[in-house]
Amino acid sequence: MSKESGVPTFRDAFGLWNSHEVDEVASRKAWDDQQSRTALLNFHAERWHEVRRAEPNAAHRAIANLEEKFDVLNITQNFDDLLERAGCSNVWHLHGDILTGKCEWHVSAGCLYDNRNYTCDYRTLLQEPVKLGDQCPKCGGQMRPDVVWFGECVDMKPELVKELVSKTEVFVAVGTSAQVQPAAGLLTKFVPAPKKYYIDPRPPRRPRSFTRLKGTAGYYVPVLAKELLAGC
Repeated sequence: MSKESGVPTFRDAFGLWNSHEVDEVASRKAWDDQQSRTALLNFHAERWHEVRRAEPNAAHRAIANLEEKFDVLNITQNFDDLLERAGCSNVWHLHGDILTGKCEWHVSAGCLYDNRNYTCDYRTLLQEPVKLGDQCPKCGGQMRPDVVWFGECVDMKPELVKELVSKTEVFVAVGTSAQVQPAAGLLTKFVPAPKKYYIDPRPPRRPRSFTRLKGTAGYYVPVLAKELLAGC
């Protein structure tokens, strides 16, 4: 979704994981190793600047336009704020928000690490990327990006997803690699939706009940949005 705004992807042919080691820059293991924290924070600082420079593209704006006639929920694996800046009012960030920081002792998705008691609830919008030595003003802990790393939990809210599946009339998957769980499981969970679309230059063959629109988000999301609004 955000690639056409200049925000690099992670898993495509030119994605970030082709030039960076996940365990060194985006894992709980790297954060817990004091010697690797600098590399991890530098990596996230680059992502912070990329998002700040980016602007919403035609796909983000088209989704915002759907709110004229539809109750729209955006479930995104992206950690940028381009949907919100385009005008979307309901965005669920599964993997967090790169522009926000939180205390390292913040409880995330009800998960505890190493059986320690994570109790601080401090988080804030960042005016600059997190760096070593940035302390939580509430408890003095080290601040960190408010994103979900490998080895951490994603709060999928199963009861909410179950409710959404029962109510959803149109489900649109855009640009996901469908390789990262638990988010990839949403594709099969929403199979009962009457209308289902998958927009991607290389959409997977399954689930077979999806209408596949083979192309970029910037092209097909506006086309689909216009079609859906015209059918109201």
